[in-house]
Amino acid sequence: MSSVAEDLYQLMEETLGCKLFGMHVMHGDRAVLEYGTQGECAQELDIPGSCFRIKIFPEHEITPNEKEIEHIRKIFNIFSGIYSDAAGRAFCGAEILETITSKKAIDEVMRQLINVLVTRGGFCRAGIMFLNEALLELRGVIYADGAGKISPNGFKNVKLTFETKNDLSDIMFYDRTDIVKADKNNGLESIKEYFCSEVMVTGLGIGDRPIGILLACKDHYSESDKEALLLYGNICSLSIEFSRTVKQLELTMADLSHLRKTAMNAENLVKMGRLSATVAHELKNPLVAIGGFTKRMEQTAVNPQTKNYIKIVQLEVHRLERIVGDILMYSRRVDLEISEFSLSSLVSEVIEFVRGCLCFSIIEVTVRVNPELKVHADRDRLRQVLMNLISNSVQEMTEGGELTVEASESERHVTLSVTDTGEGIPVDKREKIFEPFYTLKKTGTGLGLPLCKKIMAAHGGDIVVGDSGTGAGAVFTLILPKRG
Repeated sequence: MSSVAEDLYQLMEETLGCKLFGMHVMHGDRAVLEYGTQGECAQELDIPGSCFRIKIFPEHEITPNEKEIEHIRKIFNIFSGIYSDAAGRAFCGAEILETITSKKAIDEVMRQLINVLVTRGGFCRAGIMFLNEALLELRGVIYADGAGKISPNGFKNVKLTFETKNDLSDIMFYDRTDIVKADKNNGLESIKEYFCSEVMVTGLGIGDRPIGILLACKDHYSESDKEALLLYGNICSLSIEFSRTVKQLELTMADLSHLRKTAMNAENLVKMGRLSATVAHELKNPLVAIGGFTKRMEQTAVNPQTKNYIKIVQLEVHRLERIVGDILMYSRRVDLEISEFSLSSLVSEVIEFVRGCLCFSIIEVTVRVNPELKVHADRDRLRQVLMNLISNSVQEMTEGGELTVEASESERHVTLSVTDTGEGIPVDKREKIFEPFYTLKKTGTGLGLPLCKKIMAAHGGDIVVGDSGTGAGAVFTLILPKRG
């Protein structure tokens, strides 16, 4: 502090062209600087527009001219950031910055900033308004009166719309700090009940983008008040930018954590897939051998009970062979042989095949597929998917029902839906049924629908499930992209 006082003292001597024995500076009733000694000659300097009273002790009486007085005023405006209220303002600014860096909520930072402005910053009222860019409208966010009472609710109803260019819009869009009149001419009549007739305003912004304004008022303003409000405006802008950056960082970290978990799960699934494929491959040959031996035993067996046991073994071997086949098929990469074909002919082929294998006598089948509709896909793979869906639907309608297969097309996609009137799929299980080894059937392997999903994904399409719309049953929809 002493080095700054010496600089100020020397500047005063150079400006006045006279040696000074001492100098006293008062702000209100408080002495903010006492330097040197008191001499016999004492003079008080009247500095217009300054909040300081200056008493000097020159070696002889002097009469400063207007140019010297203006120079002294500028000197004290510069040094006011260290002395008097500005010193407290700088300290309060540091406190708020500490709050910001401790990652407190932006609402808490703004509350502290507004409170500081009216309790220790020398202002009697203060508020913050944010810009709605779409409506070109400022809306009240938070406000404090002279007693430091925070009243955000009433102030939140205050709106300022920029119908025409005015002083306030210039301050905000051109990043200025200035005093404006709260009257009709400036479109600020709505804030008159909250602020003095003249209010000091500084713009808030992030980078080059304006985001709002900081307002404060008092009876008389000085240059140090403008500098102080600019300081707090910068702190407020910084806190908002810091808060948004921290939030974006937290979201990014959450995304990274999710991606890391997904990658780990995917890696585990790959390992499990390889292990399952290896186990399935190792099981295939023994199962074939067991199946062959049971056929020979069946030919030589005489005892009816032995024949029955052999039949059970054959059924279980057949079931295990089907499971092993599904695992091997699911673990392999899906290679496609794309060709153009009639979707209607494929649907008819699958329906006829299922009709021969299952009892259709109690199921009403409806097909709505345009015979002219053609798709580009792997015919055998799509047949496999359609066969799985129709078989599942038939198995769901053990007591009869309706099966509907229909197709439609849009500019970019062809959709094929299979709808039944069975029990349907519960909402909470609609995503799970496409996971490997998850099944709602008592005898299912849990690989049919996941394989269908994999085949459709290989085509660049998808398979989704929903309600049939009749209050019962389910609808599976295949989505195929159009090619060419």
